[in-house]
Amino acid sequence: MDNVNTGPVNPDDISTWHYSDDWYAANLGHAVPTTHFVVDTSRNGQGPWVPPAHPPGDAQDWCNPPDRGAGYRPTTNTGQPLVDAYLWVKIPGESDGECTRGLGPGGTTVDPEWGIVDPGAGSWFPEMALQLAQNAVPTLALSCH
Repeated sequence: MDNVNTGPVNPDDISTWHYSDDWYAANLGHAVPTTHFVVDTSRNGQGPWVPPAHPPGDAQDWCNPPDRGAGYRPTTNTGQPLVDAYLWVKIPGESDGECTRGLGPGGTTVDPEWGIVDPGAGSWFPEMALQLAQNAVPTLALSCH
């Protein structure tokens, strides 16, 4: 990716990452797809999380979103001609890291949505794992042996 102009997006600054989504929506949002793809359904059983009004700052809607549910189980039988598979790319219950939603420099690391300091990135997040299982769409058939 030498000599690629990323515009206002700085890969080292997550507060600029939304510019990639904005560009996609403006330039390709209505394009008719012709390329096969896979969908990560590990957290989309309840659809996207819409954060409540926060103090000024980044709501980090991508970071350990609360009240989500696991989505379609991994399968290649999607019923959609261009969707090759539903996958759980993100392990349900794995933390995105310490979220500081809407807090500026010097703010606390307590995630206001969970009321705790979130586990480090890649660590097990039992509260979120439980919510993902409880709110799964379709529901999970849980059994104890």
